[in-house]
Amino acid sequence: MINHFSVLGIKPNANEDDIKKAYKRLSNRFHPDKLLGASDDEKVQAEAQLQRVKNAYEVLSNPKLKSAFIKDFNNVIVTDPAAAMRELWDQFYS
Repeated sequence: MINHFSVLGIKPNANEDDIKKAYKRLSNRFHPDKLLGASDDEKVQAEAQLQRVKNAYEVLSNPKLKSAFIKDFNNVIVTDPAAAMRELWDQFYS
C-alpha cells in the first residue's frame, strides 16, 4: 500500500494548506514541461512520479477518501517487510 503522506513528503497530521503546498511544489518539480534538459528516461520517471503525486493529492484533499485511507493504512499488516522496503526504495530511488 502506498503511503500518500510520504509521496507528498508531509506528516499525517498535515492540514489542507500543507497538502496543497506539497502538491504544488512536487507537481512543478516533476511536470514534463519543466524538465527541459532531461533525458527521455528521466522524463518517463518524472511522469510516473507526477502520477503518484496526483493520486496522493486526490486522496488526501478529499476528506472522505482521506479518512478511509487513514483507516485502511492503520490496519495494514506488513506480511513481507523486504517487499515493503523494496517498494519504498523504488518510490524514492528509481
